Amino acid sequence: MRPHRSIIFVCIATAALVLPPGGVFAQLCPELVQVGAQLTALDAEIALINDMNTLQLSREQIGSLTPLVEELRATAVAGEQERVALLNQLLPLLTQKRDLALRDEQASDETEGQIAEINNRLIEMDTRLSEALLPFATRLREVLNDPQIAIITGEEDARRQVLDLVDWVRGLDDAAFEQEVPPLAVELADPELGLAEDEVIDLLSLARAMSEEQYQRAGEEIRGRLIELYRPTHEAADRILVQVFLHEAMPRVLAGKLAAMPAE
Repeated sequence: MRPHRSIIFVCIATAALVLPPGGVFAQLCPELVQVGAQLTALDAEIALINDMNTLQLSREQIGSLTPLVEELRATAVAGEQERVALLNQLLPLLTQKRDLALRDEQASDETEGQIAEINNRLIEMDTRLSEALLPFATRLREVLNDPQIAIITGEEDARRQVLDLVDWVRGLDDAAFEQEVPPLAVELADPELGLAEDEVIDLLSLARAMSEEQYQRAGEEIRGRLIELYRPTHEAADRILVQVFLHEAMPRVLAGKLAAMPAE
């Protein structure tokens, strides 16, 4: 399976902040749980700000993204309200199941069937919501430029991975190549992309056999083939775009970025 990586890497540092060195315990104090949640949210927002900083968004782009994000979130909220209604139906059923378990009794087949039906409806609802949000990716692509999209969706990271991979292979001696590359090719291969194990080995062998001059001239073609193993599909990239701009802190971050810009 090809790795799909996005721009957003949220660092969860709460445990390091609230747990003593070498200690692990249940967080039973309400104040501790509350401050931990606040610190986690703040840490995630800082990570999002840093990610947005890499995009170097213009004032015009932020002006276009702000109402688009509001519309995207409104669509998501409508779906979440439907989810809440279903969860409220599930709550008494699970409460009943809990109470029966306390008496070491099993829920009836009817109750289990109702729980399963609601869970299936939740899955179907999530699928519908995902499909309803997906068209926003097209509108986001109209605001962002290609380099920004590549950063967000992980394509830029995929390019770096391929460049590092080929550079590493070109530095291997014969013995190391024979030992390291075949297992790696098995891991990377994706026949659906026309890159089975043998093709991956052939491409890496070709890159390794090139002189520096040849590699500078023709290496891009080889890297262009290998990047298919790392980059997300177009649909996966669209879903990443939507999820990034659906981030809970995104409206605040966009407003903060705009306020921090020098006056024109």
